[in-house]
Amino acid sequence: MLRRTFFAIAAATVAVGNRLRGQNRGELQRMTDEQLASTPHKSEEIMAMDSAELAAILNDPDATEFAKAKACQRLAVVGAAAAVPALAGLLSDVRLAHYARTALEPMPPGAADQALREALGKLDGDLLVGVINSIGVRRDPLALAGLTKLRHREDQAVREAATAAINRIRRP
Repeated sequence: MLRRTFFAIAAATVAVGNRLRGQNRGELQRMTDEQLASTPHKSEEIMAMDSAELAAILNDPDATEFAKAKACQRLAVVGAAAAVPALAGLLSDVRLAHYARTALEPMPPGAADQALREALGKLDGDLLVGVINSIGVRRDPLALAGLTKLRHREDQAVREAATAAINRIRRP
């Protein structure tokens, strides 16, 4: 009984977390062996690619969501500024936005910050909250003006995320 309750709580926590990130990553993780066999890009291959090859996967309309998610995971480790436009294109994708933000967050200042700032004016709801959180993680002082405007939105989650990001950026 206790074990079943624990797993029910864990599943509910994951579901809420996935909703807040604007996607259901579990769907990507539940691929069948048959789907994995038919995937043109294998996980091991993707994890050995360089930035340019990974960006090509993200720009390929025929690439699977699995391949794009894996490419984003790899870009979080080896990502270069040249991959930022491909990642920025995924910020509005409900299922892949979290992966794209995860790849952008550890990148050096510059192009990644600009892509996140530009996304502030293009997104709403959970996707916008995710971008705001990533800006807060990166502590981008150039985003303060845009974040200040977002503190007056009707969406409470956006207001709270903007306030938290502003506080994180201003904190030494």
